[in-house]
Amino acid sequence: MSAGPLSIVAPGGAECRGKVATIALCLPRGHVRHWHRRLADRLCEIGTTPRVVWAERDEPSPAGMDSLFALERALRPRAMPRPSDRVDPAILALTDLVRADGDVVQLVLPGAAEVAGTGPIWHVLFDGQPGEAALLQALLGGVAPAVEIANGDGFVIARARPSLEAAANLCEAYEAVMIGLVAAVAMAATSTTPPASISRPPALRRSLSAYALRRLSHGIARRLYHLCFHAPHWRTGWRFTRGSTVWDTGSLGGAPWRVLADPGHRFFADPFPFRWQDTTHLFVEDLDHRTGRGAISVVAFGPDGPVGPVTPVLEERFHLSYPFILAHGGQVWMIPETSENRTVSLYRADPYPSRWVHDRDLLTNIAASDATLVRHEGQWWMFVTLYGGEGSHSDTLGLFMADDLFGPWRPHPANPVLIDAGSARPAGGMIVRNGRLWRPVQDCTRLYGGGMALCEVTTLTDMRFEQVVRARLGPCAAWPGRRLHTLNCTGGIEVIDGSALSPKLFRSVTGGNP
Repeated sequence: MSAGPLSIVAPGGAECRGKVATIALCLPRGHVRHWHRRLADRLCEIGTTPRVVWAERDEPSPAGMDSLFALERALRPRAMPRPSDRVDPAILALTDLVRADGDVVQLVLPGAAEVAGTGPIWHVLFDGQPGEAALLQALLGGVAPAVEIANGDGFVIARARPSLEAAANLCEAYEAVMIGLVAAVAMAATSTTPPASISRPPALRRSLSAYALRRLSHGIARRLYHLCFHAPHWRTGWRFTRGSTVWDTGSLGGAPWRVLADPGHRFFADPFPFRWQDTTHLFVEDLDHRTGRGAISVVAFGPDGPVGPVTPVLEERFHLSYPFILAHGGQVWMIPETSENRTVSLYRADPYPSRWVHDRDLLTNIAASDATLVRHEGQWWMFVTLYGGEGSHSDTLGLFMADDLFGPWRPHPANPVLIDAGSARPAGGMIVRNGRLWRPVQDCTRLYGGGMALCEVTTLTDMRFEQVVRARLGPCAAWPGRRLHTLNCTGGIEVIDGSALSPKLFRSVTGGNP
Protein backbone atom coordinates (compact mmCIF):
# COMPACT_ATOMS: atom_id res chain seq x y z
CA MET A 1 0.00 0.00 0.00
CA SER A 2 2.81 2.38 0.81
CA ALA A 3 6.31 2.54 -0.52
CA GLY A 4 8.26 3.70 2.53
CA PRO A 5 8.83 2.94 6.19
CA LEU A 6 6.07 3.81 8.62
CA SER A 7 6.18 6.25 11.49
CA ILE A 8 4.00 8.39 13.67
CA VAL A 9 4.15 10.88 16.51
CA ALA A 10 1.37 11.84 18.88
CA PRO A 11 -2.00 12.06 17.10
CA GLY A 12 -1.78 14.40 14.12
CA GLY A 13 1.83 14.06 12.97
CA ALA A 14 4.52 11.80 11.56
CA GLU A 15 8.23 11.88 10.92
CA CYS A 16 10.56 9.35 9.31
CA ARG A 17 13.77 9.15 11.32
CA GLY A 18 15.02 5.85 12.83
CA LYS A 19 14.60 2.08 12.85
CA VAL A 20 14.71 -0.72 15.42
CA ALA A 21 16.92 -3.57 14.20
CA THR A 22 15.29 -6.53 15.98
CA ILE A 23 11.94 -7.02 17.73
CA ALA A 24 11.07 -10.16 19.69
CA LEU A 25 7.33 -10.79 19.54
CA CYS A 26 6.24 -11.96 22.99
CA LEU A 27 3.37 -14.35 22.22
CA PRO A 28 1.10 -16.46 24.44
CA ARG A 29 2.13 -20.08 24.01
CA GLY A 30 -0.39 -22.01 21.93
CA HIS A 31 -2.50 -18.94 21.10
CA VAL A 32 -1.37 -17.64 17.71
CA ARG A 33 -3.64 -15.82 15.29
CA HIS A 34 -3.07 -14.95 11.66
CA TRP A 35 -2.51 -11.27 12.48
CA HIS A 36 0.67 -12.29 14.31
CA ARG A 37 2.00 -13.62 10.99
CA ARG A 38 1.06 -10.39 9.28
CA LEU A 39 2.91 -8.44 11.94
CA ALA A 40 6.06 -10.50 11.39
CA ASP A 41 5.78 -10.01 7.63
CA ARG A 42 5.33 -6.24 8.01
CA LEU A 43 8.41 -5.95 10.19
CA CYS A 44 10.41 -7.80 7.54
CA GLU A 45 9.11 -5.37 4.89
CA ILE A 46 10.47 -2.34 6.77
CA GLY A 47 13.83 -3.98 7.45
CA THR A 48 13.31 -4.95 11.10
CA THR A 49 14.14 -8.54 12.03
CA PRO A 50 11.31 -10.28 13.92
CA ARG A 51 11.95 -13.00 16.48
CA VAL A 52 9.60 -14.76 18.90
CA VAL A 53 9.65 -15.24 22.67
CA TRP A 54 7.05 -17.68 23.97
CA ALA A 55 5.30 -16.68 27.19
CA GLU A 56 2.54 -17.87 29.46
CA ARG A 57 -0.85 -16.22 29.13
CA ASP A 58 -1.31 -13.30 31.46
CA GLU A 59 -5.10 -13.62 31.25
CA PRO A 60 -7.62 -16.00 29.66
CA SER A 61 -9.47 -14.93 26.55
CA PRO A 62 -12.67 -13.06 27.47
CA ALA A 63 -15.42 -15.59 28.06
CA GLY A 64 -17.48 -16.24 24.96
CA MET A 65 -15.31 -14.17 22.62
CA ASP A 66 -13.95 -17.06 20.55
CA SER A 67 -17.39 -18.68 20.30
CA LEU A 68 -18.94 -15.43 19.09
CA PHE A 69 -16.10 -14.93 16.62
CA ALA A 70 -16.64 -18.42 15.21
CA LEU A 71 -20.36 -17.76 14.76
CA GLU A 72 -19.78 -14.40 13.11
CA ARG A 73 -17.15 -15.85 10.74
CA ALA A 74 -19.60 -18.58 9.76
CA LEU A 75 -22.32 -16.03 9.03
CA ARG A 76 -19.96 -13.85 6.96
CA PRO A 77 -17.38 -16.23 5.47
CA ARG A 78 -14.34 -15.04 3.52
CA ALA A 79 -12.00 -16.99 1.28
CA MET A 80 -8.78 -15.36 2.48
CA PRO A 81 -7.17 -16.12 5.85
CA ARG A 82 -8.63 -13.71 8.37
CA PRO A 83 -6.60 -11.82 10.97
CA SER A 84 -8.61 -13.45 13.77
CA ASP A 85 -8.07 -17.03 12.56
CA ARG A 86 -6.23 -19.35 14.95
CA VAL A 87 -3.15 -20.79 13.22
CA ASP A 88 -0.35 -23.28 13.85
CA PRO A 89 2.58 -21.45 15.52
CA ALA A 90 4.86 -22.98 12.88
CA ILE A 91 3.34 -20.59 10.33
CA LEU A 92 5.37 -17.76 11.88
CA ALA A 93 8.64 -19.35 10.72
CA LEU A 94 10.60 -17.23 13.19
CA THR A 95 13.68 -17.93 15.26
CA ASP A 96 12.81 -18.60 18.90
CA LEU A 97 14.53 -16.67 21.68
CA VAL A 98 14.49 -17.67 25.33
CA ARG A 99 14.56 -13.99 26.30
CA ALA A 100 15.13 -10.58 24.74
CA ASP A 101 18.51 -9.15 25.74
CA GLY A 102 20.75 -6.29 24.66
CA ASP A 103 19.28 -4.15 21.90
CA VAL A 104 16.50 -6.63 21.08
CA VAL A 105 13.12 -5.04 21.86
CA GLN A 106 10.57 -7.30 23.54
CA LEU A 107 7.08 -6.46 22.27
CA VAL A 108 4.53 -7.86 24.71
CA LEU A 109 1.45 -8.65 22.63
CA PRO A 110 -2.13 -9.04 23.95
CA GLY A 111 -2.60 -12.15 26.06
CA ALA A 112 1.11 -12.71 26.76
CA ALA A 113 2.92 -12.23 30.06
CA GLU A 114 6.16 -10.27 30.04
CA VAL A 115 9.34 -12.41 29.92
CA ALA A 116 12.35 -11.32 31.96
CA GLY A 117 15.18 -9.91 29.85
CA THR A 118 17.69 -7.10 29.68
CA GLY A 119 16.43 -5.46 26.48
CA PRO A 120 13.86 -2.66 26.08
CA ILE A 121 10.23 -3.64 26.59
CA TRP A 122 7.22 -2.35 24.66
CA HIS A 123 3.61 -2.99 25.62
CA VAL A 124 0.46 -2.86 23.48
CA LEU A 125 -2.31 -0.82 25.08
CA PHE A 126 -5.95 -0.28 24.17
CA ASP A 127 -7.20 3.02 25.56
CA GLY A 128 -4.32 2.88 28.01
CA GLN A 129 -4.95 -0.71 29.19
CA PRO A 130 -3.22 -3.97 28.17
CA GLY A 131 -4.91 -7.18 27.09
CA GLU A 132 -7.75 -8.45 24.93
CA ALA A 133 -10.27 -7.72 27.70
CA ALA A 134 -9.55 -3.98 27.39
CA LEU A 135 -9.90 -4.20 23.60
CA LEU A 136 -13.18 -6.07 23.91
CA GLN A 137 -14.64 -3.50 26.29
CA ALA A 138 -13.93 -0.72 23.81
CA LEU A 139 -15.41 -2.67 20.90
CA LEU A 140 -18.55 -3.52 22.86
CA GLY A 141 -19.12 0.22 23.07
CA GLY A 142 -19.02 0.46 19.29
CA VAL A 143 -15.85 2.56 19.08
CA ALA A 144 -12.29 1.56 18.23
CA PRO A 145 -9.84 2.18 21.05
CA ALA A 146 -6.65 4.15 20.75
CA VAL A 147 -4.03 1.52 19.89
CA GLU A 148 -0.79 2.53 21.59
CA ILE A 149 2.73 1.15 21.74
CA ALA A 150 4.20 2.18 25.10
CA ASN A 151 7.84 1.96 26.12
CA GLY A 152 9.19 0.76 29.45
CA ASP A 153 8.96 4.27 30.90
CA GLY A 154 5.21 4.32 30.35
CA PHE A 155 5.10 6.72 27.40
CA VAL A 156 3.52 6.22 23.99
CA ILE A 157 5.93 5.93 21.04
CA ALA A 158 3.26 5.17 18.42
CA ARG A 159 -0.50 5.57 18.31
CA ALA A 160 -3.27 4.71 15.85
CA ARG A 161 -7.04 4.93 15.99
CA PRO A 162 -8.52 2.61 13.35
CA SER A 163 -11.97 3.03 11.86
CA LEU A 164 -14.69 0.40 12.33
CA GLU A 165 -16.77 1.68 9.40
CA ALA A 166 -16.44 -1.59 7.43
CA ALA A 167 -16.95 -3.88 10.45
CA ALA A 168 -20.34 -5.60 10.42
CA ASN A 169 -19.80 -7.50 13.67
CA LEU A 170 -17.50 -7.83 16.67
CA CYS A 171 -15.07 -10.20 14.91
CA GLU A 172 -14.57 -7.78 12.02
CA ALA A 173 -14.12 -4.91 14.48
CA TYR A 174 -11.42 -6.91 16.27
CA GLU A 175 -9.73 -7.58 12.93
CA ALA A 176 -9.82 -3.89 11.96
CA VAL A 177 -8.08 -2.98 15.22
CA MET A 178 -5.43 -5.66 14.72
CA ILE A 179 -4.70 -4.34 11.23
CA GLY A 180 -4.17 -0.94 12.87
CA LEU A 181 -1.97 -2.56 15.53
CA VAL A 182 0.31 -4.03 12.86
CA ALA A 183 0.76 -0.54 11.37
CA ALA A 184 1.33 1.01 14.81
CA VAL A 185 4.13 -1.46 15.62
CA ALA A 186 5.79 -0.67 12.31
CA MET A 187 5.49 3.03 13.14
CA ALA A 188 7.13 2.49 16.51
CA ALA A 189 9.95 0.53 14.88
CA THR A 190 10.83 3.40 12.54
CA SER A 191 10.27 6.50 14.67
CA THR A 192 12.44 8.31 17.23
CA THR A 193 10.05 11.18 17.87
CA PRO A 194 9.39 12.31 21.45
CA PRO A 195 7.07 10.01 23.44
CA ALA A 196 3.54 11.11 24.30
CA SER A 197 1.23 10.49 27.25
CA ILE A 198 -0.89 7.34 27.46
CA SER A 199 -4.65 7.62 26.83
CA ARG A 200 -6.67 7.08 30.01
CA PRO A 201 -10.42 7.19 29.24
CA PRO A 202 -12.82 6.06 31.99
CA ALA A 203 -13.00 2.26 32.35
CA LEU A 204 -16.45 0.78 31.59
CA ARG A 205 -17.77 -2.75 31.95
CA ARG A 206 -19.93 -3.97 29.11
CA SER A 207 -21.69 -7.30 28.63
CA LEU A 208 -20.93 -9.58 25.68
CA SER A 209 -24.44 -11.06 25.79
CA ALA A 210 -26.01 -7.60 25.83
CA TYR A 211 -23.86 -6.68 22.85
CA ALA A 212 -25.03 -9.77 20.93
CA LEU A 213 -28.69 -8.91 21.58
CA ARG A 214 -28.10 -5.29 20.58
CA ARG A 215 -26.40 -6.34 17.34
CA LEU A 216 -29.28 -8.70 16.54
CA SER A 217 -31.89 -6.00 16.99
CA HIS A 218 -29.73 -3.52 15.07
CA GLY A 219 -29.36 -6.00 12.20
CA ILE A 220 -33.11 -6.52 11.98
CA ALA A 221 -33.77 -2.78 12.02
CA ARG A 222 -31.09 -2.24 9.37
CA ARG A 223 -32.62 -4.84 7.06
CA LEU A 224 -36.07 -3.27 7.42
CA TYR A 225 -34.63 0.17 6.72
CA HIS A 226 -32.92 -1.03 3.55
CA LEU A 227 -36.15 -2.63 2.39
CA CYS A 228 -37.98 0.68 2.72
CA PHE A 229 -35.33 3.25 1.85
CA HIS A 230 -32.42 3.77 -0.53
CA ALA A 231 -29.38 3.67 1.73
CA PRO A 232 -27.17 5.45 2.05
CA HIS A 233 -28.81 8.39 0.31
CA TRP A 234 -26.78 11.59 0.32
CA ARG A 235 -27.93 15.13 -0.33
CA THR A 236 -25.99 18.27 -1.20
CA GLY A 237 -26.57 21.58 0.56
CA TRP A 238 -25.52 25.01 -0.70
CA ARG A 239 -25.75 28.67 0.23
CA PHE A 240 -24.27 31.94 -1.01
CA THR A 241 -21.30 33.29 0.96
CA ARG A 242 -22.45 36.87 1.49
CA GLY A 243 -21.08 36.92 5.01
CA SER A 244 -19.02 34.57 7.13
CA THR A 245 -18.40 30.93 6.17
CA VAL A 246 -18.03 27.71 8.12
CA TRP A 247 -14.30 28.38 8.15
CA ASP A 248 -14.95 31.67 9.94
CA THR A 249 -17.48 30.44 12.51
CA GLY A 250 -16.53 26.80 13.03
CA SER A 251 -20.23 25.87 12.81
CA LEU A 252 -22.95 25.11 10.25
CA GLY A 253 -25.21 27.87 11.55
CA GLY A 254 -25.97 31.11 9.79
CA ALA A 255 -27.81 31.47 6.50
CA PRO A 256 -30.04 28.45 5.84
CA TRP A 257 -28.77 25.66 3.62
CA ARG A 258 -30.68 24.92 0.44
CA VAL A 259 -30.79 21.38 -0.91
CA LEU A 260 -29.83 20.51 -4.48
CA ALA A 261 -32.90 18.59 -5.67
CA ASP A 262 -32.43 14.96 -6.74
CA PRO A 263 -34.85 12.49 -8.40
CA GLY A 264 -34.79 10.00 -5.50
CA HIS A 265 -33.28 7.04 -7.30
CA ARG A 266 -30.07 9.08 -7.67
CA PHE A 267 -28.18 11.06 -5.06
CA PHE A 268 -25.73 13.96 -5.31
CA ALA A 269 -22.72 14.03 -2.96
CA ASP A 270 -19.08 15.22 -2.76
CA PRO A 271 -19.91 18.75 -4.02
CA PHE A 272 -17.07 20.82 -5.49
CA PRO A 273 -17.87 24.33 -6.80
CA PHE A 274 -15.50 25.85 -9.33
CA ARG A 275 -15.39 29.29 -10.95
CA TRP A 276 -13.92 29.64 -14.42
CA GLN A 277 -14.24 32.50 -16.91
CA ASP A 278 -16.73 34.38 -14.70
CA THR A 279 -19.07 31.38 -14.37
CA THR A 280 -19.58 29.10 -11.37
CA HIS A 281 -20.40 25.41 -11.74
CA LEU A 282 -21.02 22.78 -9.10
CA PHE A 283 -19.61 19.30 -9.71
CA VAL A 284 -20.97 16.33 -7.74
CA GLU A 285 -20.83 12.59 -7.46
CA ASP A 286 -24.02 11.34 -9.12
CA LEU A 287 -24.88 7.81 -7.98
CA ASP A 288 -27.78 5.79 -9.39
CA HIS A 289 -29.15 3.42 -6.75
CA ARG A 290 -30.23 1.03 -9.52
CA THR A 291 -26.66 0.43 -10.67
CA GLY A 292 -24.70 1.32 -7.54
CA ARG A 293 -22.12 3.14 -9.67
CA GLY A 294 -21.22 6.80 -9.43
CA ALA A 295 -20.54 9.27 -12.23
CA ILE A 296 -19.58 12.96 -12.20
CA SER A 297 -22.28 15.50 -12.98
CA VAL A 298 -22.43 19.30 -13.11
CA VAL A 299 -24.93 22.12 -12.75
CA ALA A 300 -24.37 25.81 -13.48
CA PHE A 301 -25.01 28.42 -10.80
CA GLY A 302 -26.57 31.83 -11.41
CA PRO A 303 -27.44 34.72 -9.08
CA ASP A 304 -30.46 32.76 -7.74
CA GLY A 305 -28.86 29.33 -7.50
CA PRO A 306 -28.75 26.26 -9.79
CA VAL A 307 -29.55 26.87 -13.45
CA GLY A 308 -30.96 23.91 -15.36
CA PRO A 309 -30.71 20.19 -14.58
CA VAL A 310 -27.81 18.31 -13.01
CA THR A 311 -26.14 16.75 -16.07
CA PRO A 312 -23.63 13.84 -16.25
CA VAL A 313 -20.28 14.89 -17.77
CA LEU A 314 -17.95 11.98 -16.92
CA GLU A 315 -18.76 8.28 -16.74
CA GLU A 316 -16.45 5.27 -16.65
CA ARG A 317 -16.80 1.50 -16.36
CA PHE A 318 -15.86 1.90 -12.69
CA HIS A 319 -17.19 4.03 -9.84
CA LEU A 320 -16.36 7.76 -9.79
CA SER A 321 -16.77 10.25 -6.95
CA TYR A 322 -15.06 13.21 -5.23
CA PRO A 323 -14.54 15.45 -8.32
CA PHE A 324 -11.55 17.53 -7.21
CA ILE A 325 -11.18 20.40 -9.72
CA LEU A 326 -8.23 22.73 -10.32
CA ALA A 327 -6.86 25.12 -12.93
CA HIS A 328 -3.28 24.72 -14.16
CA GLY A 329 -1.46 25.95 -17.24
CA GLY A 330 -4.50 27.76 -18.59
CA GLN A 331 -6.66 24.62 -18.53
CA VAL A 332 -9.11 23.01 -16.11
CA TRP A 333 -8.36 19.57 -14.67
CA MET A 334 -10.28 17.05 -12.63
CA ILE A 335 -9.01 14.29 -10.32
CA PRO A 336 -12.08 12.22 -9.42
CA GLU A 337 -11.78 9.27 -7.09
CA THR A 338 -10.94 6.20 -9.20
CA SER A 339 -9.87 3.84 -6.42
CA GLU A 340 -12.00 1.03 -7.84
CA ASN A 341 -9.67 1.17 -10.86
CA ARG A 342 -6.62 1.25 -8.52
CA THR A 343 -5.44 4.57 -9.97
CA VAL A 344 -5.35 8.27 -9.22
CA SER A 345 -6.27 9.66 -12.63
CA LEU A 346 -6.11 13.13 -14.16
CA TYR A 347 -8.78 14.32 -16.63
CA ARG A 348 -8.68 17.43 -18.84
CA ALA A 349 -11.73 19.55 -19.70
CA ASP A 350 -12.33 19.53 -23.47
CA PRO A 351 -14.38 21.73 -23.50
CA TYR A 352 -15.15 22.88 -19.96
CA PRO A 353 -17.41 21.91 -18.25
CA SER A 354 -19.28 19.40 -20.41
CA ARG A 355 -16.59 16.95 -21.57
CA TRP A 356 -13.61 15.41 -19.82
CA VAL A 357 -10.79 13.43 -21.40
CA HIS A 358 -8.50 11.04 -19.52
CA ASP A 359 -5.03 12.59 -19.70
CA ARG A 360 -2.86 10.32 -17.55
CA ASP A 361 -2.66 8.31 -14.35
CA LEU A 362 -0.75 10.10 -11.61
CA LEU A 363 -0.56 6.95 -9.44
CA THR A 364 -1.17 3.32 -10.40
CA ASN A 365 -1.67 0.02 -8.61
CA ILE A 366 -2.97 1.76 -5.52
CA ALA A 367 -6.33 1.99 -3.74
CA ALA A 368 -6.32 5.69 -2.87
CA SER A 369 -9.47 7.64 -2.00
CA ASP A 370 -10.37 11.33 -2.21
CA ALA A 371 -7.16 12.70 -3.72
CA THR A 372 -6.83 16.35 -2.67
CA LEU A 373 -4.01 18.47 -4.11
CA VAL A 374 -2.42 21.66 -2.90
CA ARG A 375 0.65 23.62 -3.98
CA HIS A 376 2.62 24.58 -0.89
CA GLU A 377 6.02 26.27 -0.67
CA GLY A 378 6.91 25.50 -4.29
CA GLN A 379 5.89 21.84 -4.22
CA TRP A 380 2.76 19.89 -5.15
CA TRP A 381 1.23 17.76 -2.39
CA MET A 382 -1.39 15.04 -2.72
CA PHE A 383 -3.41 13.94 0.33
CA VAL A 384 -5.20 10.57 0.00
CA THR A 385 -6.49 7.81 2.20
CA LEU A 386 -4.91 4.43 1.53
CA TYR A 387 -6.53 0.99 1.62
CA GLY A 388 -4.56 -2.24 1.88
CA GLY A 389 -7.36 -4.71 1.13
CA GLU A 390 -8.79 -5.06 4.64
CA GLY A 391 -10.10 -2.80 7.35
CA SER A 392 -11.18 0.74 6.56
CA HIS A 393 -10.90 3.05 3.56
CA SER A 394 -10.96 6.10 5.83
CA ASP A 395 -8.37 5.92 8.61
CA THR A 396 -4.98 5.84 6.85
CA LEU A 397 -3.60 9.10 5.46
CA GLY A 398 -0.87 9.00 2.83
CA LEU A 399 1.04 11.89 1.26
CA PHE A 400 2.66 12.12 -2.17
CA MET A 401 4.90 14.87 -3.51
CA ALA A 402 5.81 16.19 -6.97
CA ASP A 403 7.57 19.14 -8.54
CA ASP A 404 4.86 19.36 -11.22
CA LEU A 405 1.19 18.47 -11.39
CA PHE A 406 1.93 15.87 -14.04
CA GLY A 407 4.49 14.10 -11.86
CA PRO A 408 6.37 12.01 -11.24
CA TRP A 409 4.72 11.64 -7.84
CA ARG A 410 6.76 10.10 -5.03
CA PRO A 411 5.50 8.79 -1.67
CA HIS A 412 6.30 10.59 1.54
CA PRO A 413 8.96 8.59 3.41
CA ALA A 414 6.79 8.56 6.56
CA ASN A 415 3.74 7.04 4.85
CA PRO A 416 1.21 6.49 6.24
CA VAL A 417 1.61 9.74 8.10
CA LEU A 418 -1.53 9.22 10.20
CA ILE A 419 -3.91 6.43 11.20
CA ASP A 420 -6.92 8.10 12.76
CA ALA A 421 -10.57 7.48 11.99
CA GLY A 422 -11.36 10.98 13.22
CA SER A 423 -9.03 13.10 11.10
CA ALA A 424 -7.35 11.20 8.24
CA ARG A 425 -9.71 11.19 5.24
CA PRO A 426 -9.99 14.38 3.13
CA ALA A 427 -13.36 16.11 3.09
CA GLY A 428 -12.81 18.82 0.48
CA GLY A 429 -10.30 21.25 -0.91
CA MET A 430 -7.58 22.73 1.30
CA ILE A 431 -7.43 26.46 1.97
CA VAL A 432 -4.92 29.04 3.20
CA ARG A 433 -6.13 31.32 6.02
CA ASN A 434 -3.89 34.04 7.41
CA GLY A 435 -0.90 32.36 5.81
CA ARG A 436 -1.71 28.97 7.35
CA LEU A 437 -2.72 25.79 5.55
CA TRP A 438 -5.99 24.12 6.55
CA ARG A 439 -7.79 20.95 5.48
CA PRO A 440 -11.34 19.72 6.10
CA VAL A 441 -11.36 16.06 7.15
CA GLN A 442 -13.94 13.37 7.72
CA ASP A 443 -14.68 12.11 11.23
CA CYS A 444 -15.46 8.40 10.78
CA THR A 445 -15.04 7.53 14.46
CA ARG A 446 -18.56 6.13 14.81
CA LEU A 447 -19.65 5.67 11.21
CA TYR A 448 -18.52 6.58 7.71
CA GLY A 449 -19.16 10.26 7.07
CA GLY A 450 -20.54 10.72 10.57
CA GLY A 451 -19.00 14.18 10.92
CA MET A 452 -16.12 16.46 10.01
CA ALA A 453 -13.23 18.34 11.52
CA LEU A 454 -11.27 21.44 10.51
CA CYS A 455 -7.53 20.81 10.80
CA GLU A 456 -4.62 23.21 10.68
CA VAL A 457 -1.57 21.70 8.99
CA THR A 458 1.22 22.90 11.25
CA THR A 459 4.12 21.06 9.56
CA LEU A 460 4.42 19.83 5.97
CA THR A 461 7.91 18.97 4.75
CA ASP A 462 9.68 16.22 2.83
CA MET A 463 10.29 14.43 6.12
CA ARG A 464 7.54 15.50 8.49
CA PHE A 465 3.78 16.05 8.74
CA GLU A 466 1.72 17.40 11.62
CA GLN A 467 -1.82 18.68 11.93
CA VAL A 468 -4.01 19.91 14.77
CA VAL A 469 -7.80 19.54 14.94
CA ARG A 470 -9.19 23.02 15.63
CA ALA A 471 -12.96 22.36 15.34
CA ARG A 472 -15.39 19.49 14.90
CA LEU A 473 -18.65 19.63 12.97
CA GLY A 474 -21.62 17.29 12.82
CA PRO A 475 -25.25 17.12 11.80
CA CYS A 476 -27.31 19.64 13.76
CA ALA A 477 -30.48 21.69 13.64
CA ALA A 478 -29.00 23.74 10.79
CA TRP A 479 -28.24 20.54 8.81
CA PRO A 480 -30.21 17.58 10.22
CA GLY A 481 -29.41 13.96 9.47
CA ARG A 482 -26.82 11.39 10.52
CA ARG A 483 -23.92 12.26 8.25
CA LEU A 484 -21.71 15.10 7.05
CA HIS A 485 -18.55 14.53 5.02
CA THR A 486 -17.76 17.34 2.54
CA LEU A 487 -17.09 21.08 2.83
CA ASN A 488 -16.05 23.38 -0.01
CA CYS A 489 -16.28 27.10 -0.56
CA THR A 490 -15.43 28.94 -3.77
CA GLY A 491 -17.03 30.97 -6.54
CA GLY A 492 -19.33 32.74 -4.07
CA ILE A 493 -21.04 29.57 -2.79
CA GLU A 494 -20.45 27.24 0.14
CA VAL A 495 -21.43 23.57 -0.10
CA ILE A 496 -21.77 20.58 2.21
CA ASP A 497 -23.43 17.18 2.01
CA GLY A 498 -25.16 14.76 4.36
CA SER A 499 -27.68 11.95 4.61
CA ALA A 500 -31.36 12.04 3.73
CA LEU A 501 -34.33 9.67 3.62
CA SER A 502 -35.32 8.44 0.17
CA PRO A 503 -38.32 6.05 0.44
CA LYS A 504 -38.38 3.33 -2.22
CA LEU A 505 -42.12 2.72 -2.14
CA PHE A 506 -43.13 6.39 -2.28
CA ARG A 507 -40.81 7.11 -5.20
CA SER A 508 -42.04 4.04 -7.06
CA VAL A 509 -45.74 4.86 -6.57
CA THR A 510 -45.30 8.48 -7.59
CA GLY A 511 -43.14 7.62 -10.58
CA GLY A 512 -40.01 9.23 -9.19
CA ASN A 513 -38.10 5.97 -9.05
CA PRO A 514 -38.88 3.70 -12.01
